[in-house]
Amino acid sequence: MSRFCFSAYIQVGDNRYRERYGLNFEDFKPGQVFHHRPGVTISQQDNVEECINTYNQAMIHFDNHYAAQTEFKKPLIDTTLIVQRLMGMTWKTYNRRKSILQWGCIDMLLPVYGGDTLYAESEVLSVDSDFRDSESGMIEVAVRSNNQRGEQTCEMRCSMSIYKRDRLPFSVNNY
Repeated sequence: MSRFCFSAYIQVGDNRYRERYGLNFEDFKPGQVFHHRPGVTISQQDNVEECINTYNQAMIHFDNHYAAQTEFKKPLIDTTLIVQRLMGMTWKTYNRRKSILQWGCIDMLLPVYGGDTLYAESEVLSVDSDFRDSESGMIEVAVRSNNQRGEQTCEMRCSMSIYKRDRLPFSVNNY
């Protein structure tokens, strides 16, 4: 059963609407699971560029001959690239984020290879309205990736502050 729970548009005039991304702090509850779409297919070229950009010299990420002699048989996608893509896929849900406060575990459960498509989901683990900042509350989430075969490849945890309803800068800037 599908039904709309959170509005993605705000009426700003007669027959005029503006897109609205992200949920307010008050919209989050422990146990909520969000499926983030679209997925993203990571190429080996993406992987090589990430290794160059981060000075990652590990041959397992870009040397086919070397990787063929390992248990993985082909180059692995760099973990930092996977984390970047996962966080990027969650942006619409957590767009009202003020800051990322803490990273927890990053567990790589299965290898990710060039050509794999990742889909993200996140689960709200806890909500703290008594956070030190009156403009925002704190949520802790688990972000998971599943590949095109539905296998979970990664899970990571982070906590972030999310602006409360009608708080700056979104209210003042008409978001």
